[in-house]
Amino acid sequence: MMSRKQAGLVAMGATLMVLAAACTDVKKTGGQAGGGGANVAQCGSDPISIAVNAWVGAEANAAVAKAVMQEQLGCTVELVKIDEFPQFPALAQGDLDATLEVWPSVHPKEYKQYIQNQRGVVDGGELGVVGNIGWFMPSYVLDENPEFATWEGLKGNEAIFATAETGDQGQFLGSDPNFGFYDEEIIENLELDFKVVYSGSESASLAALDKAYKAGEPMLMYFWSPHWAQDKYDLVEVELPPFDDACAKALENEDANGYACDYADDVLYKAFSDKLETNDPAAFQFLSNMQWTAEEQNAVALDLEEGMSPDEAGKAWADANKDVWEKWLPAAA
Repeated sequence: MMSRKQAGLVAMGATLMVLAAACTDVKKTGGQAGGGGANVAQCGSDPISIAVNAWVGAEANAAVAKAVMQEQLGCTVELVKIDEFPQFPALAQGDLDATLEVWPSVHPKEYKQYIQNQRGVVDGGELGVVGNIGWFMPSYVLDENPEFATWEGLKGNEAIFATAETGDQGQFLGSDPNFGFYDEEIIENLELDFKVVYSGSESASLAALDKAYKAGEPMLMYFWSPHWAQDKYDLVEVELPPFDDACAKALENEDANGYACDYADDVLYKAFSDKLETNDPAAFQFLSNMQWTAEEQNAVALDLEEGMSPDEAGKAWADANKDVWEKWLPAAA
């Protein structure tokens, strides 16, 4: 989801093309056990491996894909927990078949290296969700300090966010250190007196947010949308300098040292091993067709947060949303 200095960053603004329909060599089936009937192409016998990155939206995508693919296409689907950066070489090597939520602001380097240069990975088309990474605080902090609506208002007031860990500096709460992020560069280049403290994971950030929220304490954090917590905690985003050509150029050159902008909005996309279309045309076609909304993703993510297993949450959504997923089904030849 997000981007690091050493990882390379944003190639913004391009609308990602949905891949053309896959293959015509799919056999027609007459309602196999677990299959979708005579008009739906069926998977082959080999398992389909789908990445699950370390945030709940990615888990929701994979849970729904698995539920529908197994029930309607007769697939065997394996969900593979993997960080967002190493998933690209895994796809290129054929060790992983698909990832369903790539944030382009994090992976311009990987997009160019693996997809544009045709090194083992193909663009799987848009997921249907537009993501946004930014600096967020609970609304009560802004209510008490209206100047915090922009980064200029934070300047000189950073100590309000100080913790025992940061001393006289304000704390900026980062998330999983394996995510992508520009926050250290933004802070340095805007000359803000914050120390970035990494929570370690999405769940740890949410626990810290919940604790601060209940106590009414100031908090400034790296976060994103879509996410169910945006509604539960009434979060507001700080206005950073808008993403501009200078920041885009810095990221194209894989050098975030001059980065002093907001994160750009992300049209989330899918990526597949280039072997998937040949190995399993039905799975390739289904995943290429898969698109849903932020609201639909959030509904599954909230079920996961409230204790459903991925299998339970995926099946519950699939049972209630046939009108959505039946458009994803590949027709048998």
